[in-house]
Amino acid sequence: MTRCLRNRMYPMLVSTVIIACTSIPLAFLKGQDAKHPTDDTDTSHFVYPLVAIQGVGLAIMLNTATSLSSDVIGSDSENSAFVYGCYSLFDKFANGILLYVLVSEFTEDEQALRIIMSATPILCALSAYIMTFIGQKFYSHKMAKITGVRK
Repeated sequence: MTRCLRNRMYPMLVSTVIIACTSIPLAFLKGQDAKHPTDDTDTSHFVYPLVAIQGVGLAIMLNTATSLSSDVIGSDSENSAFVYGCYSLFDKFANGILLYVLVSEFTEDEQALRIIMSATPILCALSAYIMTFIGQKFYSHKMAKITGVRK
């Protein structure tokens, strides 16, 4: 996708839009009400297609982010394992800490969990898009020197 579009911003924008379009409906899904079991407003089965499509957006964003990391590494194969290792370690710790805090604090509050599960991916996608924009806007000339690509 990056090679076809010749820019990192377009795949990040596509993934941000996909993530936002699939995360917003997650806040409005309703499960079956225990008090009214015959009520037909159960929309919880829509979570499966929404999350599957959201995964496509996340995969596009992850691949773009990994390719940005490989741009920073360039042809320096001696330090590439360290950079990818740090990237992976930070990713695991950040996700683990965030999940631990959210689950331990909001286990009993259904509405808070709905907001968190729909807002967190959107906020993270927007921040990744903004950081990619800043990187391309202000540091693309340095990246061209590192990678040896001429503009």
